[in-house]
Amino acid sequence: MLIKSPSAGLASVVVFFSAALWGIYWIPLRFLEEQGITGTAAVAVLNMPAILPLLLLVAFQFRAHRGYLNRMLLIGIFTGLAIALYSSGVIYSSVVRATLLFYLTPVWATLIEIFWFKEKAGWSRWMAAVAGLVGMALLLSGEGSAAFNLGDVFAFFSGVCWALGAAMIKRYDTVPLPGMLLSQFFFTVTGALALGLIASSSYGVSSDVVSEISFAQIMPVLPVTSLIAIGIILPAVLAIFWAQKFLLPGRVGLLMMSEVIVAVASASLLLPEEQMSLIEWSGAALIISACVLEVLAVPDGGDKTSENKISEYSESESQKAELLSVQQAGR
Repeated sequence: MLIKSPSAGLASVVVFFSAALWGIYWIPLRFLEEQGITGTAAVAVLNMPAILPLLLLVAFQFRAHRGYLNRMLLIGIFTGLAIALYSSGVIYSSVVRATLLFYLTPVWATLIEIFWFKEKAGWSRWMAAVAGLVGMALLLSGEGSAAFNLGDVFAFFSGVCWALGAAMIKRYDTVPLPGMLLSQFFFTVTGALALGLIASSSYGVSSDVVSEISFAQIMPVLPVTSLIAIGIILPAVLAIFWAQKFLLPGRVGLLMMSEVIVAVASASLLLPEEQMSLIEWSGAALIISACVLEVLAVPDGGDKTSENKISEYSESESQKAELLSVQQAGR
């Protein structure tokens, strides 16, 4: 059972370690590529198994979800597209570049806090964001960097979509988690297929979305993808979505930089073409320092001013949803 009112510290720890799991997300994608399922089709095959159990759960709890369908879809569109764009970036660019471009998220999240939540970002958040960006600059400054490509574009916009999705989770925090997750996985799968078609038709990038992926190819990997999707990816996304209900998007974006360290370290160790230099490792250390600075500078309850502002809006939204549910039930 999920804790309804966790401390800021607990929610931060959950985000930090759940995001770290995403640092090895590229490994099953490479596994599927070795099995002949390449391009964005691999993203769809990897995420699809999580849809069925979530669909059954939402159907079983449909009455609880009925008043939130519009917001559920809106959150799913942005978070689902974020993961689809990031995954496509990993496929068409490189693990390190895609991960780093995604983690421009704190910049977008901080802007969202200022212009949407009407929040004044403190010096600690700006320092942490700057430290993270400087760290990313160091990581991108390695020798032999490839030219900016379509995968980089996908990865860049994945951060924008995730920041918007995170802000919506925070603002519409009464939306049930199963519905958000179902919507997110659905739009991850459909978004990945659409991105593959765009890459193939408009940019001439090879993608198995427009070639023949047979049932015979999918069945042998289905047990593995089901285990990964339901046993690892789904719990990690669930934990992050849950924690984002209690933390501001800027802080979430900074804490999720734990993924950068895991992704960079694992890719550097396992992929010869992504070996890192000393200056790039220095950048990785600076990024993790930004996360630590953010957590230490904002103690438990440090987000309370913003929480109060947003909770007033959330309570109003919750009352509207409950009224809508009553009206629909009376029809």
